[in-house]
Amino acid sequence: MRNKLKIICTLTLLSAVGNVLAAASPSAVEGISASATHSEVTVTWDSVTSDPIAYYRVYYSAQSILENNGLFDDFETTEGNETTLTFSAPSDVDELFIAAIAVSEEGLESEFFTTEAYVEISNTPVPTAIPTPTPTAQPTNTLPTPSEEQSVRLLKAEVTSPTTIVTTFSSPITVEEARAPEGLKIENAKGELLHIKSITIDRSTITITTVVQTKGAVYNVQFSEPFMGKNGQALDASDRAALVSGHSEGKEPPAKDPARVVDPVSPPDITDVQLVPQIQENGGYTVTMEWTVDNTPRDLYGIIVYQTRDGQTFGPPSLLPIDIGGVQLQNVTPGFFGLYIQTINTYGYVSPGIFQYTNLPQYIPGYGFQGDLTFGSMDSERKILFNDMNNNEKEDVPENIATIEVITKDTPLQKIEGVDHSAAVEEFNGIHWQNAAILAGGSSIVILIIISAFIFLSKHNTSSSLV
Repeated sequence: MRNKLKIICTLTLLSAVGNVLAAASPSAVEGISASATHSEVTVTWDSVTSDPIAYYRVYYSAQSILENNGLFDDFETTEGNETTLTFSAPSDVDELFIAAIAVSEEGLESEFFTTEAYVEISNTPVPTAIPTPTPTAQPTNTLPTPSEEQSVRLLKAEVTSPTTIVTTFSSPITVEEARAPEGLKIENAKGELLHIKSITIDRSTITITTVVQTKGAVYNVQFSEPFMGKNGQALDASDRAALVSGHSEGKEPPAKDPARVVDPVSPPDITDVQLVPQIQENGGYTVTMEWTVDNTPRDLYGIIVYQTRDGQTFGPPSLLPIDIGGVQLQNVTPGFFGLYIQTINTYGYVSPGIFQYTNLPQYIPGYGFQGDLTFGSMDSERKILFNDMNNNEKEDVPENIATIEVITKDTPLQKIEGVDHSAAVEEFNGIHWQNAAILAGGSSIVILIIISAFIFLSKHNTSSSLV
């Protein structure tokens, strides 16, 4: 008996081909009947006379072929155009539904199954003559026949290509086509599903076609109801899943980000910092600062935020959760405004810090912005003076400019409008402000010397002319 395709759970091309070539296809096979003697099945049918017939193909299944969308278990082929065929029924069935099609000499097939035969199969062996026992013969014990397996077990699963996984069960298996997707899933160690494109069932073997697997990834192939045995056996409660590894020719796994090394004394600063102001109707600004922070080792405790209006003295610190994505401050008045951000770890150490500032120009309705919007940052080596919050003798300690609102991944942020950032001036980050002041002072002295020399020479020339 030849091995054939059993059930294709995606689609069958039989009807599509039949529709295209319907005009030249042989007529449907009619008058089919079947009988069985033990496991031998004999099938007869009426001869098709519409076309010269090369041979007939006889299909059989444990379920009705007509009521199951033309699906079948196996088929046999006649040697020529004879209208009878005898074959051995499978050993694991007790009834068969049988249908046939004709194949013309041009290779065209009948377009439809229109009728089928039903026959009950008796697998009881043919009785043989038992010799008459003699008086001296000893009685023999007859071993009971093993009972049918009560459940279907998944024996193995193997990867045969980057898109194919073959599973083998202990006995023939079936499933309703429409319910197949709910009874099979393949997932990796992260719980991510591997997409299944189609499955093909061949008695006790299921071939699964997937998208390209990840090389070396571990996949868990899991079956559940509605998959069942051909004779209605349920899937085994424990032997219904198997682990496989992605094919060696599959796609490369995604590159892993290098894990940050924990340094208790020097935690990392925030990164990807962006400072964005937005003009308000009252002339103030909403200042938004967003960032990212690497806390993969889970050694960071929080974020410390300082505010300043002059870049020299800073208000009291605000301790914020480590898992926020930024802060937003409302009603910041025009002028210089800066934020100094540090992280603090669970050991009590703080990072060097990130300082971002902006000069916010005054906005006068009808006249526009009075000055340039500028941005800048300060390197972490600059010595920044903080207010001693425990020094009760210190007077005029500046308070924080605005109330801080944290930004999380769930915070709805509107598009920042009202400021033309293309016209903003980015200040040079490498010069400390003290150095800039010294340079400005030195330039002033040089200018004064040049002016004094010019006045002196002018007076000297005047005196000479009078003489």
